[in-house]
Amino acid sequence: MQKDKTDRGRRKLVLGAPALLLGVAISRPALALSPTPRQSEGPFYPRSIPTDSDADLTVFDGVRAPGEVIEMAGRLLDAKGQALPGGHIEIWHCDINGDYAHVGRPALPGFQGYGAVRTDVAGGYRFRTTLPGVYPGRTRHIHVKVRSADGSDLTTQMYFPGEPGNQRDGLLRRAGNSEALIARLEPGPPPRYIFDIVLS
Repeated sequence: MQKDKTDRGRRKLVLGAPALLLGVAISRPALALSPTPRQSEGPFYPRSIPTDSDADLTVFDGVRAPGEVIEMAGRLLDAKGQALPGGHIEIWHCDINGDYAHVGRPALPGFQGYGAVRTDVAGGYRFRTTLPGVYPGRTRHIHVKVRSADGSDLTTQMYFPGEPGNQRDGLLRRAGNSEALIARLEPGPPPRYIFDIVLS
């Protein structure tokens, strides 16, 4: 009889352990996050915003852009790790040949090259686009411009993991916290690149 009571007590302790651990985790203060490093805007922010500038950059004027379809997603956060809903996020990048759609040169048919979204209640955002090409002097990247609901802003660039050019790219190497600019890959299909953005 005494052994049964002891066994039941042990089971309760084991089953209750995750809740105890969770309680400890919840009671801890949020860790400060390092702000996402600033990067240059160029090249080539649109001279005029395209008429089609939604979150799906894979189709423009009814034509599907050539190239591998990818997703870019993440959250907009402050330095305390709190979500920033209602933020405005813009991206732009080159096509598979390394050409931008809005610099006076013809881009590939169906290539939108620019998109904008608002972050949701959890600070989340998502774009569907095509994998950018590479042009001389740079590694593969996507340009990002962010403005929070309170007016804080940031211009930066997202880089792709495992790119050979990352080690040679001057802008990436000079970033104070370059690891924060390299997205995390979640295999697809389509492959998803996770890029959380932290405003100071």
